[in-house]
Amino acid sequence: MSTAERTRWFEQTRERQKGINGLSASVTQRKRHPLLKEEAVNKGKLSFRKPGALRWEVEKPESMIVVVDSDTITTYYPLRREAERRDVRDNIASRTAMDFLASGIFLSLPDLERRFLIDIFRGDGQVVLRLIPRSKMFSRSIASIRIVQDAAGGLPQRIVVQGTKGDLTETTFSKVVINPEFPPDAFTLRLGPEVHVTEAGRPERDRVDGP
Repeated sequence: MSTAERTRWFEQTRERQKGINGLSASVTQRKRHPLLKEEAVNKGKLSFRKPGALRWEVEKPESMIVVVDSDTITTYYPLRREAERRDVRDNIASRTAMDFLASGIFLSLPDLERRFLIDIFRGDGQVVLRLIPRSKMFSRSIASIRIVQDAAGGLPQRIVVQGTKGDLTETTFSKVVINPEFPPDAFTLRLGPEVHVTEAGRPERDRVDGP
């Protein structure tokens, strides 16, 4: 896209997204790495509500629920009856991932431009953003990120993260619903007393069981 087309497209996208506060979608995530014989495939459902509430229920290959609120990320493995909690505010990787997911799905141009150099391409009914990390630390592990959107409606279709060591993670969205009615406890994960909960970053003696 030319500079004028790029500016116009972002303005149109921003207008479309003014009334969007959240979405739900079916998600398939494929991970490939030179050291792995086969690609790893996760399938599940994603729920996201601005500014930073997320629930990701993975159905395959292993049941897993990840819930993120403004302070905490909790990963729960129902079959193992195990869970891990960590403070998002104190974990740079988790906070960066959440910030990117929010800005990537809802295309906050100022947020993206602070972190990445951006190229935009249009074709085959899609708009593709190619992001190159500005941060030297981030660029050690991430070579590029592509965000693919439907050109007409601006709905997210795919996010592809290319690593620097030949690894690749492709997340595909389908059955996207804008502003769904979330249950009151959609972003709350209540764990029973039978669940062993690890508080990440704390020594073994400080680990606790139960919620």
